[in-house]
Amino acid sequence: MALTAELQTLEALYNTLKNNVLLANEIQKSTDRDLNGAVWESPNATAFRDAWASFKPALVQFETTLAMAASDVATNHNNNAQVNGVREAPHLAPVAPVG
Repeated sequence: MALTAELQTLEALYNTLKNNVLLANEIQKSTDRDLNGAVWESPNATAFRDAWASFKPALVQFETTLAMAASDVATNHNNNAQVNGVREAPHLAPVAPVG
């Protein structure tokens, strides 16, 4: 398998993954905040709270996975730019999970 990389597409993927880290974290925080503050008691409310309690750990892990992928893409992008002498390419920073 040949290795190929295009700096522009790597940069676009990096930006998408980085933004999705923030979105995944915002979903966690805003859902927790508003769910904890809601006066909502019903069978559906109980079912949703149970589902959220089961799903949230997967969303936290997904945030971490997105950050790891963004960091890997950044490293690949930066290394390819350096090896090929592309000075005008932006340096992409590693991404960490927010939460």
